[in-house]
Amino acid sequence: MIRRLLFTVLATAMLAACSESEGGQTPQSTLTPPSDVAAERIGDTKVRVTWHDKSDSENGFTVWMRTGDETSPCKIGFTARNVESYTVDSGLELDKTYRFGVCADGRKGSSEIVYAPALELEDLTSPGIAFVGESTATESCIAFRYAPRNTAQARNVSCGICWSADHTPTVEDMRQDGPALDGTQPVMQVISNVLLEYGRPYRFRAYVRADNKTYYSDEIVASLGTEPEAIKLTWKKLDMPTLPSEISVYETTDKVGGHNFHAWYAVADVTGSVELRVSVPDAKATIDKQSASFGGDCYVMTNAGYFYSSDHVGIAVVDSRSIGYIPDMRGSLRTQDAEYQVMYHATRGIFGVGADGKPGVYWTGTNGSNYYYDRPLPSVRGEAKYGGVSTSNPAKPLGWSPHYAISAGPVLLKDGKCPFDFTLTEKGTEYYLNNYEIIPYDIFGPTVSPDRTAVGHLADGRVVLFICDGRIAASGGATLTQLARILRGIGCTDALNLDGGGSTGMTVGTQHVNYHSDENRAVKSTIGFFRKK
Repeated sequence: MIRRLLFTVLATAMLAACSESEGGQTPQSTLTPPSDVAAERIGDTKVRVTWHDKSDSENGFTVWMRTGDETSPCKIGFTARNVESYTVDSGLELDKTYRFGVCADGRKGSSEIVYAPALELEDLTSPGIAFVGESTATESCIAFRYAPRNTAQARNVSCGICWSADHTPTVEDMRQDGPALDGTQPVMQVISNVLLEYGRPYRFRAYVRADNKTYYSDEIVASLGTEPEAIKLTWKKLDMPTLPSEISVYETTDKVGGHNFHAWYAVADVTGSVELRVSVPDAKATIDKQSASFGGDCYVMTNAGYFYSSDHVGIAVVDSRSIGYIPDMRGSLRTQDAEYQVMYHATRGIFGVGADGKPGVYWTGTNGSNYYYDRPLPSVRGEAKYGGVSTSNPAKPLGWSPHYAISAGPVLLKDGKCPFDFTLTEKGTEYYLNNYEIIPYDIFGPTVSPDRTAVGHLADGRVVLFICDGRIAASGGATLTQLARILRGIGCTDALNLDGGGSTGMTVGTQHVNYHSDENRAVKSTIGFFRKK
């Protein structure tokens, strides 16, 4: 009985020591609480707590501690009056998080407890990861640098970034795996705006997986820059009596960026008597010849994907049969550039429709098979490289089965967002922060504004085929960011840039609507609106 009573007294005393909180002390006094309370790690399991004494009548200070998510603090030490620091040198453990607080004590009670920010006593001998510098936020992405540590002897090492809008993120939340690590060298990773919302701050952490465990960095809070506005032009609907009612054609001669601009677009419902088709003939031919080869079945046609010499480059899907693949990309097409010898794994944009005519814009890559994704592989020229696409890189593939599709790039709009701008990395000219598709210099850049061809779709599922003239007095063309904003002004939610320049052309029936010369270029692939089979 005596032993039981003694145990009860001791347990009650211990509970009382760890349950006194800000509102539970006896009694409250008028003492001014300390300010600027901070906790600094000065050893593996040793912490110095500091504060500023703001009271003139305290007898001393009490130091408190919370562990992890515990809400009730424990007293861990006392100091004399006017003292402004306390060293905790025992009772702490590695890989735990602590919060240290301080209150002023007097004859008539204690002040409020003021806490320092949480402090994690990370085991510095185990694998870990830390952000290097601040994040870089643009209108289309947020970029980070981070460096791992103590991973040289670890197995199955990988890294990435996870994020959440409302809590400390883990790999169970939104995440993007990163590029391959090179020892402890810092690497860059970019999070695309297609995975984020404008006007919303997010909490980001880098992570490293090693020996089947996951380690996290501290948090960085960041948000996207301001979303660019759509460019809304004045469009005139053209009288095209030979076209079915499902198709309309528009033209504009408004100015863009202060220069003359001449553009056309055709929009069609492709779920009824009109269908969208992609064609890849055996030999190159102009769109005029390719359109004529279908007799009266072709209503509208434009050029489509990229080609080199006589070869189609990329992926095409024709009547559910897949043609081609996405190759690795050279960092530069200039043979004198060092990047000409550097190859990058990359995804490219693809537009297509299912058998039901429902359109979609995605990213596609090849590694044995062709995969489709809701995000790009975020390769950055001049930075650490990503592995090849797979069933998990850059994400789990989509179960998309297009009936007709064509790859090109870059994706101009995804869910209404343009996923690139022309922000440079520290490496300078042409080393863009978000040219994920490794689009070459003659297509991608802030001053590159040739003729353009694009395909997209409106929110209601109608498909848009767009062209604009460029490099002539009557039309100065468009940069890729201008093109994205123009298509958004039309109402497109998703869009893809197709081959442009001398390849750009549109036929409506037997009429070639845009400027062209006798040297109108033969192309390897086309896309258009057809009478349904």
